[in-house]
Amino acid sequence: MELPDLNRIVEAHVPVSSFDLGAYWGQLRKDILLPIRKLQSDGHLRWFSFLLHPAKQLAGFDDNDGTRVFHLRLEPTPTLDVASFIKRLPTHFKNPIHRPLDSISGPDGCLLANGDWAHGWRVVGECSEWVLCFLEAHPGDFTPKQLSQFLHYISNALGLGWQFQHSKLRF
Repeated sequence: MELPDLNRIVEAHVPVSSFDLGAYWGQLRKDILLPIRKLQSDGHLRWFSFLLHPAKQLAGFDDNDGTRVFHLRLEPTPTLDVASFIKRLPTHFKNPIHRPLDSISGPDGCLLANGDWAHGWRVVGECSEWVLCFLEAHPGDFTPKQLSQFLHYISNALGLGWQFQHSKLRF
């Protein structure tokens, strides 16, 4: 995934309909995976990320709103202006708005290459891409154990797996 152009980001959301894991993963496939892949195959989407958030963290929601949403951030391809891109989004991508990105809550931007938040957002996008690839690799049902085993490979490569306590890596 390329570095996103943080000035060309469109934000939208999709309400989460269930927290039963099977239903949640089904909705993730139908409402996020399929439209993202369609936007990519049509040549409209350059970068994306999505996170699960309480709706109250998004603009326009009440501070007491406890509903959960897939919080989408999308960058159109350079040949497509933002307004045209918004018109091409599926109708279930609610309240799409041009909203440039800046920092990410939590990480230290000074530690990123050149202090550029685009590097951090690229990693967030790669995590979202990983989730979609995982779903595509498992077209049927899978278990939390299956998912956790694959997550183990990520933490292991970073030296954070169960072997970390026995390694020579120290932080």
